Amino acid sequence: MVNRKLKFLIPRERSEIIPIIFVIILITIYVTFELYVILPAIYNNIFTYKELFHLLFGFYIIFNLIGNLFLCMATDTSVDTIICPVLLPQQNVPTSMSDKNNQQDIIFQHCNWRYCYNCEVNVPPRTQHCYLCKRCILKRDHHCSFLGRCIGFRNIRYYVCFLVWTGIGLCYCNILHVDYTYELVGSFSWRVIVG
Repeated sequence: MVNRKLKFLIPRERSEIIPIIFVIILITIYVTFELYVILPAIYNNIFTYKELFHLLFGFYIIFNLIGNLFLCMATDTSVDTIICPVLLPQQNVPTSMSDKNNQQDIIFQHCNWRYCYNCEVNVPPRTQHCYLCKRCILKRDHHCSFLGRCIGFRNIRYYVCFLVWTGIGLCYCNILHVDYTYELVGSFSWRVIVG
């Protein structure tokens, strides 16, 4: 099971490895800059409860950000794990008006399963084939080039949480940078921030 999850972490195309490495390096640079430049400059290397709070809150943000990134990348969104029917029944066209109710029952019964000619498998409704991943993805939203995989039914929660924690982390870094600018320059004005 572990090997299967680790296999999904590595993208199939070499061109998708570069954005993933870029994202990981960018996260590492932000964390290192905050820990070794911003926090010591604000608190003058004096251990206080405020610095401890900023450290713990920063690690909480990083833990959630990296955890959701890992879960988003490790989750299999394809229809390979879904038990698909081998044969799709033929839908009969009603011959008269009395068979209209019968046709609706057939449509609701079989839920519009269809056949994917690229994957050569029957797929459930709201499934789309990704030509970059070369698989069918259940409730496919998009193919994220920064993560190197499709965002679908099983990993959209982790993707949205990753984006939310990234936004929270960037806002938190900006708040600390305003304090750093104030400590560095000695005053707070828009000329200092802009110029």
